[in-house]
Amino acid sequence: MAVRFYDDALLAKFKKWTADTQVQLTGVNETKKLFEVILDKQNDKPIQLPLIALSRNGGYTIQERYKQPRSHSGSRMIQNPDAAAKLNAIPIGISYQIDIYARHLAEADEYARNIVFNIINYPKLNIEIPYEDSGLTHDANIRLTTDVEDNSDIPERLISGQFTRFTIGIDIDDAYLFDVRVKDNLSIVEGQIWATDVIDEKEHIDKELIFEIQK
Repeated sequence: MAVRFYDDALLAKFKKWTADTQVQLTGVNETKKLFEVILDKQNDKPIQLPLIALSRNGGYTIQERYKQPRSHSGSRMIQNPDAAAKLNAIPIGISYQIDIYARHLAEADEYARNIVFNIINYPKLNIEIPYEDSGLTHDANIRLTTDVEDNSDIPERLISGQFTRFTIGIDIDDAYLFDVRVKDNLSIVEGQIWATDVIDEKEHIDKELIFEIQK
């Protein structure tokens, strides 16, 4: 699984939290050129606050440099009688930044408080694994970093007091790069044994064993 699927899941979670509010929300891909994207969406109208922007530094941390089988005791996740999916994973860590833009300090502080409580109360992040149409999912957890910072003095703010920006860091420590491989199942579809005793001068036993193996 590529990291972008974690980006999409995180954005979807924040969309639920900000539904039916006046808060604008931008995802990881849009935040790289935040103000240009917003101006383009609004046809160069003034930027409306409050605004929440999700960003990631573009990379991730490989926590273990080996793959882990995610099917217990060598079992397979059966898709159909003819084929089965085997799931392998490499543990990684992903760090994100949440920037909250608001007109006044009190408003930004209130949004930051709500986000902190939402993450603490609902840390689960459900990830869909789309490879090979497997329909598999993985539950990761969002972990807050220790600091909520007031980073209002940035180049985009031309005038002091123009807006306030609070920054919250989050980590996903139990993320994975997933690999799904589909292989054919081997099964015995028919097995028959005939035993015939033929008594003659040598009193020998004639036995016939037939197995048909189908892939």
